[in-house]
Amino acid sequence: MRLLLAVLLSGLLLAPTLHAQPAADEGGALATVRTFIRANETANLDLMVSTFAEEATLFMPGGDAPYRLTGKPQIREAFAAIFGRRSGPITITPAAVTAQMFGDMAIVTAHLRDVPPAPIKEPLSFARRTFVLHREGDRWLIVHHHASNFQWNPPAG
Repeated sequence: MRLLLAVLLSGLLLAPTLHAQPAADEGGALATVRTFIRANETANLDLMVSTFAEEATLFMPGGDAPYRLTGKPQIREAFAAIFGRRSGPITITPAAVTAQMFGDMAIVTAHLRDVPPAPIKEPLSFARRTFVLHREGDRWLIVHHHASNFQWNPPAG
């Protein structure tokens, strides 16, 4: 009986530690995404590229790079072109951000504007972003980023 009680108590004492770990991991993954966004807003190319793993892949939402970009050099080149066309800083305000944690992997998704509740009755255009991150040591790095824009046209009738 004492052994059973000891096992149960030790399980209760360890439970907060086990549950706290994913929250810390989620915070690290989200911090990397926030750094990516800040670098994008301020056209900080070096900071932007630092958020990616060496062999990361990226799908852009259109423009000059409709194909998959692979590796930091291609990602740097694509963002250098985007940043070169800007006249100053921009503001990015992610909405409906979610993080799914899978050990050393995380998936962070967001819209770049609020999406109205269903049913949507008017045509609507909005952007969606997905980041797949991998923990390398104490850092979370983007291993894949998928950026897409979506046009919703409600059914006629």
